[in-house]
This record gives sequence, structure tokens and C-alpha cells, in this order.
Amino acid sequence: MIFTLTMNPCLDRYIYLDKLVVDDTIRARKVVDYPAGKGIDVSRVIKELGGVSIAVALVGGDTGRKLEEMLDKEGVIYSSIRVNEETRMNVILESKNGQYRISMPGKRISKKKLQTVLEVLNALVRENDIVVVSGSLPKGISPDFYTGIIFALKQWGAKVFFDADGEKLKAGLIASPDVIKPNIHEFSRIAGEKFSIEDKRTLIKEARIFLEKYELSEILLTLGAKGSLLISYDKVYFSPPLKLPVKSAVGAGDSFLAAYVLKIAEGFGRKEAFKWANAAGNAAVMTPGTQLCRKRDVEELLSKIEIYELN
Repeated sequence: MIFTLTMNPCLDRYIYLDKLVVDDTIRARKVVDYPAGKGIDVSRVIKELGGVSIAVALVGGDTGRKLEEMLDKEGVIYSSIRVNEETRMNVILESKNGQYRISMPGKRISKKKLQTVLEVLNALVRENDIVVVSGSLPKGISPDFYTGIIFALKQWGAKVFFDADGEKLKAGLIASPDVIKPNIHEFSRIAGEKFSIEDKRTLIKEARIFLEKYELSEILLTLGAKGSLLISYDKVYFSPPLKLPVKSAVGAGDSFLAAYVLKIAEGFGRKEAFKWANAAGNAAVMTPGTQLCRKRDVEELLSKIEIYELN
């Protein structure tokens, strides 16, 4: 079974308008809400691609209930950990002049609820299950929380995929997850060095240092408009991007990770799973707003994805 953990979910509200005008009434053309948070996005993509996962998330208040209703509508299985605090909302204003993203602050979560998270995972997760731990943490929660969660999951025999940034990523690495999925900017931050996307030799060398230091199995390194790398001890695969009309890059990384995890769970080899991951990541940029990849697009792009083995 695949589980995803989202500690800081949100509801993304997209408001489409013609333009922003100071001191005047602005009428929205359309308002669209999406359930969001990296782990939730991974579960949504797994469902879209025909797989099954359970999204574990902290949710609260009216926004949390709306998020659950939206997951119900999509057919995503979830296990909510209810909190007293309202689930946060992001507001994205989409106009002809550009996009304005307003990220609302979340509220502090009690430490008692953090213990509940551990207890719920302990009740659900079994040996050889896959758990995707990803995203930010609620306000006031130390990055060390990810160290403890990943360590516990590994002790229970689960395979852990980890996707976070900054201090959270550093903290999670201490517990040796199986796979991490940083983008080039996140990888540069944890390495303390700015890398050139074009210098794959240096990226591979640095990634293998991380593999050994933190006992990782693989690093899935996304390079934005330059493609992606899969780096393990014995193999390196590179996939260049497809030339596609880009409507929004939001959710491409989550789509990439979801497809890879699903195909690994289904018994595919790394190379084939990596191909599906790139098809999903490319498909995600074809959808507007925070919409994720569509199955028909992924299947259509799959034959166009190229995978090269690097030395």
C-alpha cells in the first residue's frame, strides 16, 4: 500500500480576473478551488493514474471539511487527523498581467497532535509499504519532527520517499529515507553550493556523496526546463524535457513523484518508472492553475519520453 503524509495541507483558491485596479470593484470571471499540499497532490495523481493510496493529513475547520469533500469527489482515500485549527488557504489571483500568489499563514498545532500522527501511521503502515513524506510543517513545529517520523517508518520496514526543502530536508536526511526528490534549487541549498543545471557531471558526483553519507537508495533530481536525473549507486538516467506549451509548472514535481512511486509499487523497474515520472511531470505543465497531470496526457506523452543512461 502507498501512503502519503501531508502535515500542512491547504486549499488553493484560484480567482480569475481581467486585471487588478486600485480603488475599484473588480469582478472575478471564475473561482476554482483545489485541495492542495504536496502529499495530497501525490495521492490525487496516483488516483488519476489508476492507482490507490491513502492520504494522511492534518485538517481542521470549515476549510478542512471542504478539502475532505473535494477529495471525496475525486475518489481519493484519506485518513484525516482532525485539529482545532483552521486549515490554511492560499489565494491565487490570475490576471492578464500575471499571477499573484497570496499564501495565508497557518496556525500552530499542539504537540499532542504530533503524537497522534505517529500513532495513526503506526496503526496503518506495514512492512514493505511505501510512505511519501512531503511538504512543509505547521507553524512552530521543528524540522526535527521529520527526523523522528522517517526514523520510525524505517524501523517499521516501510520504504520512505521524502520531498521537502531547506532545514526540513536536512533534518529528514538524518533518518536516511530511501529516496529524496529535490529540485535543483533545493539540492543546491542542502549542498551549500549553487550548481549549474548544465553541469551534470558535478551534480552526479555531489549526489553520490549524499547517497553514501545518508544511506539513500536513489535521488530523483528535477532540473526544471532542463529535464531530470535519477541517480543511484550503480546507474544514472537522464531524461530531457519535451517541448510543450506551458500553462503552469505548479504541481509538476508532485506529478513526477507520484507516477514514479506508483510504478515502483506496481513492480516496474527504475528506468520504466522514471519514464512514467517524466511523462507525468511534462503532462502537468499542460494544465492551468494548480491542476495536476491528466492520465490521457501522460499516456500520450509516454512514447515521446527519452531516457539516456549516463556514465
